[in-house]
Amino acid sequence: MELAAQIKKIVEQHLPDESLYVVKVDAKGARRLKVLIILDGDNGVTIEQVTKVSREVGHELDERDLIKDDEYQFEVTSAGIGEPLELHRQYVKNVDRKITVTRNNETKFTGTLKEVKEESILIDAEITEKGKKKVTIKEMEIPFNDIDNTVVEVSFK
Repeated sequence: MELAAQIKKIVEQHLPDESLYVVKVDAKGARRLKVLIILDGDNGVTIEQVTKVSREVGHELDERDLIKDDEYQFEVTSAGIGEPLELHRQYVKNVDRKITVTRNNETKFTGTLKEVKEESILIDAEITEKGKKKVTIKEMEIPFNDIDNTVVEVSFK
């Protein structure tokens, strides 16, 4: 089993409750290994939760001597604003929020995420005709395998 997968199993054992989940574990680096663990939660993630997971996982990694490098960088963080959605569960968490979807063919659509299905998402896309200011809403179903990335738009309203 590769290192990132082993670390992910350890992290999952130290999550404080089932509302938290691992978005991504990266373990890479040429001269110095960098381990990055990104967490998210159905109700967000607190700094206390990140700190607790960081301490417990760091302790277990040292105890198991899983990482052979004498020096490595280790970071546990929450999924940040502007980071692309990675998991189906993250899409579900963001229903009714404004998102920008970039498809594999590089076309972009911004709109409200209305529904998350097993294989696709449904958005009310904001369509603006060239040279006009009027925005029309068009319901679109976009299959996950056609999505390059999706970012939640930040609103300060």
